[in-house]
Amino acid sequence: MNILLNTLGDPIWQVLALVITFVAPVLIVAVRTRDVHASEQQKRRDSLTILRVWFAAFLLISGVAVAVHLPGAAPQRTSSTALPTIPTLSPTPAPTSRPTPTSIPTPTSTPRLAHSITQVLTTFCDALTIQDYQTAWNQYARPLQHTHSQPETFAAWGKFTRCSIPDQSGDPSAFTVLTLTFARGYTDRFGRTGDVDYRFTMGEENQAWKITGVCDILSEGCYAVSWG
Repeated sequence: MNILLNTLGDPIWQVLALVITFVAPVLIVAVRTRDVHASEQQKRRDSLTILRVWFAAFLLISGVAVAVHLPGAAPQRTSSTALPTIPTLSPTPAPTSRPTPTSIPTPTSTPRLAHSITQVLTTFCDALTIQDYQTAWNQYARPLQHTHSQPETFAAWGKFTRCSIPDQSGDPSAFTVLTLTFARGYTDRFGRTGDVDYRFTMGEENQAWKITGVCDILSEGCYAVSWG
């Protein structure tokens, strides 16, 4: 029992465990969004590979931490019968383990923020589809509005007939893909017609999600557009 408490109270083990725990979801999101043309089966296979690597790394870190604390457990057993003051040492790991829950509320806000991201993008898409450009414009963050002309942005939006949010696996991250459909006779600067994917960057402004940037998704990267 002392070995387990010492391991959980080890700050090095806590830091490494938190790092790999937070890095794993980031890598999964990166793998699933790096290529929009990849099949769902390929994305799922890559995600499972990352989870396996994370689990193996977690077991390795835990095993090393237990091995480090294993030699120090024996002296406590032999001396515990001689000195009644030793039980006062066992609560010492407790203060180190209590601060760890303070970091838990940070991830709990993600579902609420992700839901508001979906609401903002749904409002933007619906407004763009029915040509309510003022409502769509209101979803832009103030810095983005200041760097783009409203009439030119509305004219660029006039080339699209529909906007939709593709099916997403898991909660959308701060980078969200939308599909815009060009009207007949219109193309983008790369000559593409029909459905074209754009990546929308989201940011928080006055305790609400706003669109802070838009780029054109290509296999070589994501290129800025004139209207976002």
